[in-house]
Amino acid sequence: MMSANAFAQRLVSLNPCFDAWIPQWLPKSWDFVPSTVHGNRLERILAAQPDVVLYGTYTNARLVAALDEATQMVLVDEPNSWSQWQRSLTTVGEALQLEDEISRWAAEQEQRMSVGKNFQQDLLIIMPNQYSWGGSSFIVDMLRHHDVSVNVADEDVALVQIRLEQLIQMQPQRVVLDGFASDYARANDWLWHNALQPWLQRRQVVQIPTELSGCPAQRADDYLNKVTQQ
Repeated sequence: MMSANAFAQRLVSLNPCFDAWIPQWLPKSWDFVPSTVHGNRLERILAAQPDVVLYGTYTNARLVAALDEATQMVLVDEPNSWSQWQRSLTTVGEALQLEDEISRWAAEQEQRMSVGKNFQQDLLIIMPNQYSWGGSSFIVDMLRHHDVSVNVADEDVALVQIRLEQLIQMQPQRVVLDGFASDYARANDWLWHNALQPWLQRRQVVQIPTELSGCPAQRADDYLNKVTQQ
C-alpha cells in the first residue's frame, strides 16, 4: 500500500486558520488549496479534486459529511491544552503520513517559543464583554507550559466573565487585550470606564490583533511572542 506522502498530492483547507499554517510543514511536492479559494462551497471544493481535506472541530457537519463520500477527510481537533495540541499534531501527521515533516516543524516552533523562559512579568488576558481566559483554556495552558506566569479569575473553566470590581482588585504587571477592535464598539465599553483607565495606565498593555487571537492554536508561537514582547 502506497504512503499518503506518495499518493496524496493535493490538500484542501476548510479553515481560514489553516491557510497560513499548513504550508509551513507541507512538502513542496504537494499542492495546497486554501479556504479563500473555494469559500467552503461544496462544488468548488470538489472541482479542486482534493486528495485530502483538512477540517476543524467546528466545520459545518453537513459539508464534512458530503465531502467524506468523495475524498479523505482529516480532522484537526481544536485543543483545550498544550498537550492536546501536541497530540492533535501527531494524529494529523499519522493520517497524512507526514510525521517527519510535522515533527520538524513542531521542534522549530518550540525553539521560537523559548522566549517565554526569559519573561519575568505576570500577566492577565482580558477580552471584550468582560471575558478572560481561565485556567482550563488552551491559551493559558500554552503560555504556562512555556514558563509565562498568567493570572486567572478561575482555574477550573476555559472562559470566565470578570466583574469590573473584581478586575481592578487583580494586580498583574502586564495586561493583554485579546481581540479588541481598534475602533469603538459596545463590547469594548469597559476599556473607557473611569475606574479601569487608571488601572490600565499603571500597567504594561499589549494588544493582540483579532486575526491572531482567532487562531491561537495554529499561531501559538506568534501569540506567545506577541504577549511577551518588550
